[in-house]
Amino acid sequence: MMNKNWTTSNIPDLNGKTMIITMGDSALGYETAKAFSLNGGETILACRDLQKGETPSRSED
Repeated sequence: MMNKNWTTSNIPDLNGKTMIITMGDSALGYETAKAFSLNGGETILACRDLQKGETPSRSED
């Protein structure tokens, strides 16, 4: 049976995988990219606004 309480701990090892995250400058896109990166994936943020897209990479979490 599938776990109904899905969390980022359910993300498998993503080493060697590359993901393109659309709307990477939004909250959901940024958090998705962060979760994938923490699990070994290479993420590429696709953003409409270059300045907004660079902001998350400089922020301290």
